[in-house]
Amino acid sequence: MSAEPDVIDTVLGAELAAKVAVVRRSRPVVVDSTQAVHDALFDGPGGRAFGSERLAAVAAHVATLGEAADLAAFYADRAGAQANSAGDAKLTAALQHATRLTTAPATSTRAHVDELLAAGLTETDIVTVAQLTGFVNYQIRLLAGLALIGATR
Repeated sequence: MSAEPDVIDTVLGAELAAKVAVVRRSRPVVVDSTQAVHDALFDGPGGRAFGSERLAAVAAHVATLGEAADLAAFYADRAGAQANSAGDAKLTAALQHATRLTTAPATSTRAHVDELLAAGLTETDIVTVAQLTGFVNYQIRLLAGLALIGATR
């Protein structure tokens, strides 16, 4: 476990992060692996190809869908001006795809993948957006669980 705050501690805030520190330190592999996935998505080849600001905009959108305001704010800040999808066909398509994967994953079809390709996303982009969507949904649940634990301390 790194001495520097990871994304989860940052989003929790100092007070809540301190309350759950013992729990998190008891599972260093989970803490490190969670941060490693985040870093791989944003800093790895897929993230670099699609654009880390675009990915952050997708992550903010997914967090908003999951009613995780602090996580959404974290990613929106990272997205900067890219948070607005106006005029960006790739981002618009990625946001629609992330919505579908989050709210009705069983409805995804090959036709939806074809729409993403037509919007200019590569196969790597599509996989990266799907992985990010699943990961942010995991972060939402992790943060909710830690908040419950912190409320009892």
